[in-house]
Order: sequence, then C-alpha cells, then structure tokens
Amino acid sequence: MKLTRFFIASALILGGIKTQAQLTLGGHFYGEDAFRYSQSKVSGSARMQGMGGSYTALGADAGNASANPAGLGFYNRSELSITPIFNSLNTSSLYAGSMSKANTSNANIGQLGLIMSSNGRGTRKKRSTFAVTYSKQVSLLSNFSYAGTNNKSSMGNYFTEKANSLNVSAKTLDDEFDENTATAFYPEGMYYWSYMIDPVANNDTKYTQAETSLPVNQTGNNSSTGNQSQWNLAYGVNFDDKTYLGFTLGFVRLNYENLNNYSEQFPRGTVFNGFDYRDDLISSGGGINLGVGGIFKVSDNISLGANITSPSWITVNEVFNSSISIKTTFFTPDYSEVRTRENEFSYKITTPLKASGGATFFLPGKKGFITADAEYVGYSGMSIKYANYDNNGFVSGYEKATREDSRIKNTFKDAVNLKVGGEYRIENIRLRLGAKYMPDPYKQRIDDLDRSQLIFSGGVGYRSAKFFVDLAGVFNTFKTAYTPYELANTANYASANITNNQRSFVISVGTFF
Repeated sequence: MKLTRFFIASALILGGIKTQAQLTLGGHFYGEDAFRYSQSKVSGSARMQGMGGSYTALGADAGNASANPAGLGFYNRSELSITPIFNSLNTSSLYAGSMSKANTSNANIGQLGLIMSSNGRGTRKKRSTFAVTYSKQVSLLSNFSYAGTNNKSSMGNYFTEKANSLNVSAKTLDDEFDENTATAFYPEGMYYWSYMIDPVANNDTKYTQAETSLPVNQTGNNSSTGNQSQWNLAYGVNFDDKTYLGFTLGFVRLNYENLNNYSEQFPRGTVFNGFDYRDDLISSGGGINLGVGGIFKVSDNISLGANITSPSWITVNEVFNSSISIKTTFFTPDYSEVRTRENEFSYKITTPLKASGGATFFLPGKKGFITADAEYVGYSGMSIKYANYDNNGFVSGYEKATREDSRIKNTFKDAVNLKVGGEYRIENIRLRLGAKYMPDPYKQRIDDLDRSQLIFSGGVGYRSAKFFVDLAGVFNTFKTAYTPYELANTANYASANITNNQRSFVISVGTFF
C-alpha cells in the first residue's frame, strides 16, 4: 500500500510544471548552458595548440579557417591534414569534508583540413586560398565523484520544498501517474510515488519529507561527454605579400550528454534505508557564425592581425529524464523504480561575439617567431529564446527569454583572454611553447572560487617539402564547483569543490600538393 494513502487527498488543477535539468528551487538557468557551449580554450592543429592558440597574426595553418581566415593567404601550395586528439581528465572533489577522485578520457578527431591554394591575378593579388575545415572548438568532457556525511539535510528536503512551491494536489499527482509504466508526468509525481514526500493531513497541496532521519551518507557521480564543433568554408587572399584579408562561414554542431547518479543512505532510517536518484540530459543542435579578418606586414619582422567572429546562433534540442528507486526493509514498495516521462525542450542560444588582435615578431634569419594575442569575448551579450509550442506539440516559433537575458547580464561579464606563443626552428625541426590566460567571467565569485584559468602548452614538429608532422601537449588545472541540490536555507546544503587536471595530446599529419 502506498505510504501517502494514510493522508487525505483533495482535487486541484495542476497549472503546468516544466522539467528542469538541475535541482534548483528557482528553475534551471539556461545562461549556464550558453556559457558551457561557448568557452573555447585551445583548439585547432597541433602547431596552433603548441603555441597556446595564439594565431591572430600568423598564417599558413588549417586552423586559420576559424581563428583568422586572413592567414590562409600565406599559403603558397595546397594541403591536406588530419589532427587526432587524446583528452584525459583527473578530478579530485572535496564534499562535506571528504575527498573523492575520478578520471576519464577520450579520443577523437580535433581537426580536418583541405586547403586549395592558387596563383593570383593581376599585379597585386599574389595568391588566393579556399579552405574546407572541420574543428572541435569546445570540449565538453567532464567526470567527477563526491561523497560525504551530511548532518543538516537530505535531497528529500529539496523534493519537499520544490513540491510545496507549486501548490499541486496529491490527487493530481495520482491522476497524472501511469501505473503500467511507473512513469510520472512531472518530477513532483516522481517524488510522490517514490515515497520521498507525503501530503500534510487535511491539506494535500502541502507536503512533508517522508524520511527525516540524520545523518545522511551522500555519494554522487556526474559525467559528461560531447563537444561543440564546426565546419568552416573560408577564403583568404594575399595582396602584395603585405596585406592579407579573409572571411569564413562556420556551420556549428553541438552534441552533449550529461549523466548524473546520486545516492543517499540513512543509517537511522525509519521509512527507508536509502535511495538512488538519476537524471540524464542529452542536447544536440546546430547553428551558424561568420568571421572576417586581416593581417598586415608592417615590416619583414613584424606582422599585425585582427579578427572578428560573430556570435553563433544555435538551435538546441534537449531530452531530459530522471528516476528514483528506494531501498527499504520496512515495507514493500509498489514499484522498484519510478521515473519521469521523457521531456523534450527546444531553445535558441546566441553565443558571445569574439574579437582578437595580435602581433608577431619574426626572429632574424628565419629562426622562428614570438606571437601574442588579446581575445575579447562578450559573455554578457549571450541570449536565450524559448520555443513556442502549438496545440499539437510542435515548435511554432521562438520568443525572447527576457528574464534569462537579464540574469545573464547580472551573472557574466565580458572577458579579455591573453595568449602568447613562440616557435624556434632548427633546420626542419620546430620547437614550440605557449600559454593562455582566461580571467574569471563571473561578476561575483560563486562558491568562493576563482574560476580564472592558465593553460600551458608545448610541442615539436618536422616539416619537409612533401609533408609535416606536429605534436603538442596542452595542460590545464582549474577549479569548479557542483551543488547536488539547493534549499531555501543556504546553510543547510553543501557544494563539491572540484580540482580539474586536464591534459590533451595532439598530433597533426599533413601532406602538400
């Protein structure tokens, strides 16, 4: 018999509750999604990554198609290249005084490039180059675990506070539940049918937490895979071997999956011994952006470059579902697991405008060069549009999410990333070093963390008249935080403070023709 049958239910109408992908009382903030899909670190060929991604005032690399298309004008022959990349991530998490560790890795294609260079026409146009490239711009790889003993609250407290904020009756939660599939239409029905919450006697629109014993042993694991990648069609032209101009059209692809597993154990439980909570978010989408750039050779030893990349306008489709299963020796539950229906949602994001300026100093005797960039990223200009659905459930258009945009402006600030790199040549051998500094893009510190990042890289390459091979390593240690659930009283829940050690090893192989 269901535990809540001990209480009286009355009938009210449910006005509509949207499933959210995070356990926050105020609802999911889609500005965080726009930020996640926008924060590019170091990408491109092994040559580019070995120099910290500092490439605004350099040319003759397939990565120019997205970094600064004017650099394509430096090509004097055609090229075909491929760049496999291996990523690894080790994390250590401090939660409720306990430390946990996790690791993950993956391998994929970081870049593909087909460069077709041709002679110019007339006296000023020396060369022109058309490029088709594929590159991974943002890696969404993540994995961390956390565990600790909580003496103040349980996730059940969140379930109770969330249900009480919605004024939904127990009868409604009964009516919308599919007993054949153990599926609830909304998350609140899942909380109710999995014994997490019970209605208050004589007021079944208010709820109490079923299991209230403390302490609670809490464990969790959160893992993500995916990337934001793009195909670029780019064109660069060389005038007088001094002025280089280019433009690019980018076709953006987004794939992301997040798996969240969370468990609680109640050593002093009187209703149940523990429960497992799981949610799964899958996002995919596509969009477009534009870029234009220029490089000017001030002298034989100095080049200046600039590039502007428009925001990416991306349509995102997400699928979200969650489930709860309880462990009890006090009674026999009606269902071993209760889940929500698969919830689909569509929205549009506008990523930040990016603008870069850079300079390169070439060493005498063609021994190499030193290059530096400043990259502006307009995070505060990100925006969200929500889908409008017709009576048949189809998207009929999108409308501006004014509240989300206002929250974005209050949360994020524009940033200027700094990049520096260099290459030294010993006959056919190239030695490279680089670094990139990314300041904290949040207006205020969250969880008292400085989210600035300092990325170091290095590499080596070999070039002949027919082919090239480049190797690079990229090393990044940074801080993040994760909060399993929030409560009205901020003193009653905890966050996991996470140290991320990220490593990428890149190889580019190409041939000239």
